[in-house]
Amino acid sequence: MEGIKPERLPPRENFIEWYNSLLQLAEIADRRYPIKGTFVWMPYGLKIMRKLIEIWDRIFEENGIEEVYFPLFVPLEFAKINEEWFEGFKADAFYVEGENVILRPTGEPAMYPIFKYWIMEGRLPIKIYQTVSSFRNEGKTTHTMIRDREITFWHEIHTVHKTKEEAKEEMERHRKIYEYIWKEILNIPPICVEKPKYEIFPGADSAYEFYIILPNGRLLENGSINNLGQAYARKFDLFYVDEKGNKQYVWQVCTGNGARFLVAVFALHGDERGLVLPPKLAPIQAVIITIPKEGKNYLEEAKELKKRLENVGIKTFVDESEKTPGEKFNIWDIKGVPIRIEIGEKEIEGGFYSIYRRDLKERIKVNKEEVEKVVKSLLEDAIPRNLYRKVETHYQEKIKYFDNIEEAKRWIEEGNVVKTNWCGKRECFEEIKRLGPSIEAVGLLIDERKDGKCIVCGESTNRLTLIGKTY
Repeated sequence: MEGIKPERLPPRENFIEWYNSLLQLAEIADRRYPIKGTFVWMPYGLKIMRKLIEIWDRIFEENGIEEVYFPLFVPLEFAKINEEWFEGFKADAFYVEGENVILRPTGEPAMYPIFKYWIMEGRLPIKIYQTVSSFRNEGKTTHTMIRDREITFWHEIHTVHKTKEEAKEEMERHRKIYEYIWKEILNIPPICVEKPKYEIFPGADSAYEFYIILPNGRLLENGSINNLGQAYARKFDLFYVDEKGNKQYVWQVCTGNGARFLVAVFALHGDERGLVLPPKLAPIQAVIITIPKEGKNYLEEAKELKKRLENVGIKTFVDESEKTPGEKFNIWDIKGVPIRIEIGEKEIEGGFYSIYRRDLKERIKVNKEEVEKVVKSLLEDAIPRNLYRKVETHYQEKIKYFDNIEEAKRWIEEGNVVKTNWCGKRECFEEIKRLGPSIEAVGLLIDERKDGKCIVCGESTNRLTLIGKTY
């Protein structure tokens, strides 16, 4: 029966089956809630999510972006102010029976009518965000955290500026924030693309999107930054009066992502044993397991070590359960705790601790006196660098450059991603989509150039794209 907790993980090559089993086995989410596109956050999964929220709360605050909370109910009259927005969401919206109200699919129609008051009161620039759920009546196949009807723990940043230049600066600031989260928190190389005009909000100025490449070679969008220009300002009549008494429409940026960050972590760092958590996201960074012998349980030694590690800021847990050491090893492997420390007779007699790295699945011996220094170094440097490097290797194996469209198609059908020169024109975009179901060009790579010719039309260009199957 679907949702029953599996005893072991399926092969990782069967990605969705592996992923769904991992969520259950690692106690991240219970998928048995009887409404399509919803799930229950389990305690361990929620702790990981809360860690991530704490991190983005701190980063946003440091960048002058303050947290607010808007209602999840959106008056239908607000939703209809921007016709293009409403046209895109009206079929997928959840309507409140007996009320002219929908549940929030995105934040713009809820926030911008209130922004009008704030701007009139002289509150510019506006730089705010909220972390909430969004609701979309997805008709397609849903996958937990990948495509949900209730998109849980989603943050949206909305900023409002007097000038186009300020908005562009803010957009670049958001890109740097996301790149920091990808590199330093998730330990994953960021793939950032610029979206063509026909792929962004009507009237918007520009947009960045971040992508990951899943183990099965599928591309998954994972965060977006949108320079809205004055598109929404003109719809919602968001303006200020300048020093000459003239009406000036504002410029806006919106940025959003959420639990999909964790999809990237689980999918790209996880393995045949379970999760492999980046140290900064791990609710428990080091677990201590004793190996009893002849009436000795070594728990006092474990508790003393826990104090030592916590004194230097390492989140530590002593597993005092009645399970065997082997069962405990398996449980904490599944949960992806970065460091396991084993204390048994040989460790006590030898004056060392056995330290197991979850990312390498390897043990090392560390003198008792050096344990804080070694564990701290592993968590802050060696493990994050290794996780990052492993994803880089995965990307290198999955991505290959092509200048022939038929060869490119074969590579994609084998479960890979094509890098190629692309002009970015809509007709070439549509031609690429005709290569097969779910195949598309995801945008123009931000940080890479290569002289060549568009793989579709042959026009000279130095811009590159990634083409693959998407979710």
